[in-house]
Amino acid sequence: MAAATLTPTEDQIFDAVWGFLDTVFGSTISANIIKGFQNMTATPAGTSYIVDAANGLSLNERDTEYSYQVDCYGPSGPDYANTVAIAWRTLWACDYFAGNNLNPPPGAPLPVTPLYADEPQQLNIVNGEMQYEQRFMLKLHLQANQVVALPQDFFTTAPPTTLIVADDLTP
Repeated sequence: MAAATLTPTEDQIFDAVWGFLDTVFGSTISANIIKGFQNMTATPAGTSYIVDAANGLSLNERDTEYSYQVDCYGPSGPDYANTVAIAWRTLWACDYFAGNNLNPPPGAPLPVTPLYADEPQQLNIVNGEMQYEQRFMLKLHLQANQVVALPQDFFTTAPPTTLIVADDLTP
């Protein structure tokens, strides 16, 4: 029995978000974008079911909302946070994800759609030297349509049958 497969994975979705930030800021700033600890809990928003008898798979799809926390540090932190929040809410961001293919078949868009961004918040932190530093935090919310492929047995062929009318049977 084959193992279940999930597409796209959380790493692929994160890579798409990182690619978006790379496009917004360019490689000079995006070199400082790192993936930190994340919460992989998703909120189920809907369900659909697809049967693929030819490949012996049952494809189950769920619309999932992901949110990624983005922290911006340094003197340009407020500008970076506002730039991301504004750019995330645009048609340009939707077009970016519609044209960004990771693992889907050629020509098929990655099923990720930006939903909204929280307003940036100024949060002070205390560093290792016990000095206060500014941090600007926002959350990017997106919808990802994930599909899990599970093995499924199908009744795809049947032997020919002959109908027998009950009245024609003799006792």
